[in-house]
Amino acid sequence: MGIIKRGSGTIVAIGVGLAMSVGAARVGYAAEPITSARTPAAARPAPAVSARSAHSPATTPSATQTPATAASPATAAAASTAAASPPSSASTREPSAAAKDLIGRPVDLDLKRGVQAPPRDASKLPTTFAGAAKTQPVDPNWGTKPYRPKNRRDFSGIWINQGGIGWTPGVPPGAAQNPPLTPAYAKIFQQHLANAAAGHPTGDTVAASCLPPGMPRIMTMTYPMEITMGPDRVMIYGEWLEQVRRIFTDGRPLPEDPEPSFNGEAAGHWEGDILVSTAYGFRADTNLESSGLPKSDKMIAYERIWLADDDTLRDEITLVDPVAFTKPWTVTKTFKRAPPDFKLLPYVCENNRNPVGPDGKIQAILETGQKPAQ
Repeated sequence: MGIIKRGSGTIVAIGVGLAMSVGAARVGYAAEPITSARTPAAARPAPAVSARSAHSPATTPSATQTPATAASPATAAAASTAAASPPSSASTREPSAAAKDLIGRPVDLDLKRGVQAPPRDASKLPTTFAGAAKTQPVDPNWGTKPYRPKNRRDFSGIWINQGGIGWTPGVPPGAAQNPPLTPAYAKIFQQHLANAAAGHPTGDTVAASCLPPGMPRIMTMTYPMEITMGPDRVMIYGEWLEQVRRIFTDGRPLPEDPEPSFNGEAAGHWEGDILVSTAYGFRADTNLESSGLPKSDKMIAYERIWLADDDTLRDEITLVDPVAFTKPWTVTKTFKRAPPDFKLLPYVCENNRNPVGPDGKIQAILETGQKPAQ
């Protein structure tokens, strides 16, 4: 079982195999980097402890885990060759004819093209934090004046959720949510609740495994979120596991058969000063809250987001799930603007199954009680 603390409040969160990351102001689950659709799991970097946090003893995962795949001989040889090669000047470095970037274009390392930065004497740059801090201009009024929206479509700022971590604001996670579940999904939910009552929680294994809870749960997190506005998208950054959500407003089509992901696909448009968003394509193994309130991968989240006043943001979310729900379920989330000197803190997960040995090698714990194996 994990405990989340924010300020003076304490929220008990259900989970198994949790690693805790204890911060000075906010305490929560620790988390590891997730697999990118473009990056094999074996290529992921080792998880690291949050830069702001000292971690407390954590529970070793009980489920059998798969160790990271070792590098192939060819890969190791290539890495060895690269390490042995002398460094070359950035201006003279030439990629091989076959070198391509992520989307297949020829790699461009020609620094002589385009706009040039003026010369700078790097030997005169400060070598201390105190000195480096003086290299940027400082506004003496920073942190004293709250941000005022430029218009009613400007959601910029850091926002703090009101009403707890239950899906319905003001209602704690669990049976009191009274979700409109189909009989099959109601049975799943009841089993999660029974397992938690018996001391063997099963409802929040995604978060317990240091994976993001994803959408729509990202919109009910107790941790703050930051919104930035772009000409073609709205960006939502969650402090919890450093999640990022994008609602595109550039008229792009939503895919009819998306690849499931934690936050899915989202597009929106403006109706007056209300952002109207449609999002779907969420992974089936995520849920709506820590009690294990389930959904299917067919869920669609219809949102209407607007400023109720300069310091209050509302998000009306209607969930439609033809597999898990008997009818649409609508709730309205409320967020209050954070103080002007508030900021998001780093939040990185440590999963305790891939410790780094004294020699720097990533090890793997495959079963509970087992010593780390390289």
